[in-house]
Amino acid sequence: MSNDDHLLKIKEGVNAWNQWREQNPETIPDLSKVDIRGLQLQKINLSNVDLKEAKLQYSNLSGAILEKADMNKAKLLETNFQSANLKGANLSGAGLLESNLQFANLENAKLEKAQFNEGTMFNQTNLKGALLKGATGLNTNQMDMSQTDSNTQLPDYLEEELDDDFLLQM
Repeated sequence: MSNDDHLLKIKEGVNAWNQWREQNPETIPDLSKVDIRGLQLQKINLSNVDLKEAKLQYSNLSGAILEKADMNKAKLLETNFQSANLKGANLSGAGLLESNLQFANLENAKLEKAQFNEGTMFNQTNLKGALLKGATGLNTNQMDMSQTDSNTQLPDYLEEELDDDFLLQM
């Protein structure tokens, strides 16, 4: 369960939170299961934070640092992650419907069984080394707009589509 002091601190705003994180680098904040929907959290430092099952719908996390954050099963409907650093983050089972992932760094992120849809925005999204097995709602256009590499693990249905596209080019 989340730490009430951590919840109060994040509600003070980005500047207060980031200053507190700088002063307490050894602390791993616990914001699991919190409801912080709709907060303006641009450029906040949430690296290594426990955000399991947190409700972050409609929040603005553009430019945020979420490196190695645990967002397992988080609710992220219409969340703005534009230009956010989610490198190595765990978003397994997270609901990312209608979210903005443009220019986000999801390198080596875990997105197993994450939920996407056609409204999830991808543009120069770094998915190198990302684990997307079991993810739902993705399409080839979204992958074409993203950066992937040989270590990116796509859902089976996308791998099949991309294989078919390759065969059609021959």
